[in-house]
Amino acid sequence: MKMKESTVNQIVSLAAMALIALPVGIACIILGYGLGDTPCILCWQERTAMVLVALIAIFITRYGLKPKYLGALILASVYGLWAGYRHSSNHILKDIGQGFGPAIFGVHTYVWVMVVFLVILLFAAVLLMLQGDKLSEKEDKNSWTLLNRSTVMVFLVVIGFNIVQAFSQTGPFPFIGQSDPYRMTFDSDKIVWSTANWPKLSSLSARGSYAIERPDFANMAEVEGSEVSNQPSLNALRTQKLPTEITGVATGISYSANSDIYAVVTSDNWVHFLNGKLDKVLASVMIDGAFSVEISNLTGVAFDGDNSVLVTADHKSYVRLEYDPLAKISDSYYLFMDGTDGVKELKRSRFSTVRAKYNYIGSLGWDAATQEYVTVTLPAKVRNNFVISRFSNQDFELNSEAKIINPAETFPMVTGLAIEQDKAYLLNHSAKQVLEMTMATNSIDAAYSFDGVSNPQGLALVNGEFAVLNGAQGQNSVSFFK
Repeated sequence: MKMKESTVNQIVSLAAMALIALPVGIACIILGYGLGDTPCILCWQERTAMVLVALIAIFITRYGLKPKYLGALILASVYGLWAGYRHSSNHILKDIGQGFGPAIFGVHTYVWVMVVFLVILLFAAVLLMLQGDKLSEKEDKNSWTLLNRSTVMVFLVVIGFNIVQAFSQTGPFPFIGQSDPYRMTFDSDKIVWSTANWPKLSSLSARGSYAIERPDFANMAEVEGSEVSNQPSLNALRTQKLPTEITGVATGISYSANSDIYAVVTSDNWVHFLNGKLDKVLASVMIDGAFSVEISNLTGVAFDGDNSVLVTADHKSYVRLEYDPLAKISDSYYLFMDGTDGVKELKRSRFSTVRAKYNYIGSLGWDAATQEYVTVTLPAKVRNNFVISRFSNQDFELNSEAKIINPAETFPMVTGLAIEQDKAYLLNHSAKQVLEMTMATNSIDAAYSFDGVSNPQGLALVNGEFAVLNGAQGQNSVSFFK
């Protein structure tokens, strides 16, 4: 049975309104004006393709279901689908959890682009099949319903917002925007119009979905059977409560003996530098991790110099910072969401691994002897691994990986890592132990238990003592053992 032209008209009108109001409207008004997300060059291509499809659908409601309009709709949709694949190919093969820009329901926007255009093409195919042997003719070319007019009004409003965003943030021709865009702002001193990035050919790629749960460092799952046979227990020396300015769950700690300062990170993207007594915050910044290399759920920090640290997220993205009393927060608008003077960013990127590719991490260490950054995987229900990875501090690429020789029944949840000479000390969260590992053999040779820490989240060596970080919302503390 052939569908009536009036029914087709209303369905196409609703589809056009949904397309312009939801993906285009949400991206522009909510993510853009609301959250400060500025589209990159490829994002603008994808958004333009959606606008063209919505416009073609409006032409169909006005002039009827004509072959030229269907051809144009399919052409624009194929272009949009290609743009989505092109965009995703830059990021979709990265390590688990990594991406570019904000994620919606755990999926980054460039992946949603592919879903949207696949739905459009399927919609067009079903619509054509329901036409039978002949396309419906427009019954009354002068008749336009309230729904049709509402669709046009929504289209014009969303287009208006996009025009303002495009001109103010990207600029007129020949400016084409940025491949790594800054946050949206109407401050003329912070707006950047750029011609530095013109499209270049790139290979396409795709990957399947990952189903590995991200760690929640405030409520970590207990891992039974991860306890290693103990040596004598550590003696508790003292506990220092961290300043109240550190409000999130502290997830990593490191100490610089030469400068007598600590660095502490929290799961809500704050990095704090503290004095040697841990009773005063010297400087703090909140990493802007949503609109460039995506950095969230900070988990590790390690001093690689007297005042410089590397900070890692659970998915192995990282940012390198330096404590510098002369640095101004106003000079780092594009990098930090909030904070104080005294911190500058040196580098931001992502570690890529092989054996640890499908595992998150809960710690970061610095091997001064080999000048390497060191990570240890967290256990997972699928693709379970217990791997140590070493990265060069020269090019930040993977130097080596190895499976850790584990004497326990199951892999431990390592949430802290400290390295001294040829030994690495791993913080076993569930068993409340410090595991001693020989770096040359990657074997765990001893274990030391401790008490009095409910959520051990970081480990540092301070003048021959173990400093164990206890992560608790607004009540973070450091306990010292020997």
